[in-house]
Amino acid sequence: MRKHNIAIRHFVKRDLANFVDRVQPELAPEALNLALITDTHDRTQLSRTYYGPNGFWHVQEQHWLAGELPIDWRVHLGDMVDGSEPSFLTEWRLKNMVSDYAADITPFVIAKGNHDDNDKFAEKNRRFAGSFHPAVFNDAVFARMANQVGGPTVTRHGLSWFDTPQIRVVTLNTSDVPVRWINGRKNYDVKKTLAVTLGQIQELIQVLADAGDRDVLVLSHAPMINKSGKPALKYNGRAVHELLRAVNLHAKGTVNLGNHPDFGGQADFDFTSTSGNIIAVLSGHYHYEADYAVNGIHYSVQNVSALMGRHHALTTRFNRNFDRHINQTNEYAGYVVSVDPNQRTLTIFGYGAATPERRFAY
Repeated sequence: MRKHNIAIRHFVKRDLANFVDRVQPELAPEALNLALITDTHDRTQLSRTYYGPNGFWHVQEQHWLAGELPIDWRVHLGDMVDGSEPSFLTEWRLKNMVSDYAADITPFVIAKGNHDDNDKFAEKNRRFAGSFHPAVFNDAVFARMANQVGGPTVTRHGLSWFDTPQIRVVTLNTSDVPVRWINGRKNYDVKKTLAVTLGQIQELIQVLADAGDRDVLVLSHAPMINKSGKPALKYNGRAVHELLRAVNLHAKGTVNLGNHPDFGGQADFDFTSTSGNIIAVLSGHYHYEADYAVNGIHYSVQNVSALMGRHHALTTRFNRNFDRHINQTNEYAGYVVSVDPNQRTLTIFGYGAATPERRFAY
């Protein structure tokens, strides 16, 4: 543990100190411990019932928490920014948040969210002005992840992974969308197009095959499958889910993605030499909590860190029940995820607008 002399709000420090006292005795020495938040939706304009600059505060508060517990990695599951402001403001907010992650020797991984290309702002402009090229996020986030000492390996499509002796952690990019400008307008609205391309699926197949006897924890902004068993991505959610099933079955075969010009194709896989299994898929995106299994794959959805006040039209029932308010302990939501390879348990400890504890065998 490395105590951090970071200035965070006094009431948050009291709340997180109580969380530390509750959780610390539960963390096994051999466990992999992740400090995890998602969907901070940071922006410059403050709202007392909805998103604002407190998204950045929540990242700083996670930073403080990581110094009080034996945290191995800091994790953000995407939608770091709301993407609803002019591009120079969103890029500034995004870079500030990544700088907080890079300002410590605790390594970090960040998944790309569907708001992180600023398309929410661009939707309001006739020529989609203000939308980021993927290079903006790649340079601001993925490049800094890859350049960490002891950081994850990051692929061309934004998939990343790192290993412990018994666990491989893979982070998928569910906003893996080819970008072209046609008559001055972007071909896809990334905010509305959750997807994984053939290129990333080929990368994923190799990373899963190379896991050997390690069990695999998957992180992503959006899950592959929703709790009704239907694809949660517009393109190739089912295909990724079937690959995860194939890992558990130690199978070989071919995944067929159809003939879409940007998201189609096929790829061979062979997991007959692996002996590990999929622990779970951890994601955000939906702004509530859920745990469900589809074909033996455990999906675990974490709540939005950003403020979602009770009376806002877009607030989910889950957050309405918390009656969240700024400058109260339910303003934020965050987690410590602990994977114990000896007991083969996944435990998710929550603070703020989150369930205090969820524990699962794998």
